[in-house]
Amino acid sequence: MTEEKLRKVITAAVVAATVLLVLLLVVIIYQIVTISVLDSREEKLEKENKQLQQVIDQNEQDAAYYESVLGQEWLAFKEGFIKDQGNK
Repeated sequence: MTEEKLRKVITAAVVAATVLLVLLLVVIIYQIVTISVLDSREEKLEKENKQLQQVIDQNEQDAAYYESVLGQEWLAFKEGFIKDQGNK
């Protein structure tokens, strides 16, 4: 192998290794960005899920109250179906 041919082979190997290294770095950076975006989206969805679960719990408590006799009497009073019988 001549010296000129050896230089071309070494140069081609260095260029190929450099291109491969750059591509790997680009893929790694893309993966890191994607993971961080998905993590923030997951945190946001978990927070929204907690808020919605609190709303559901509150609505279930309200439904239980309004299904009780006391709740139904309060609704009837509030809507004007029964009058306040106060102590006069």
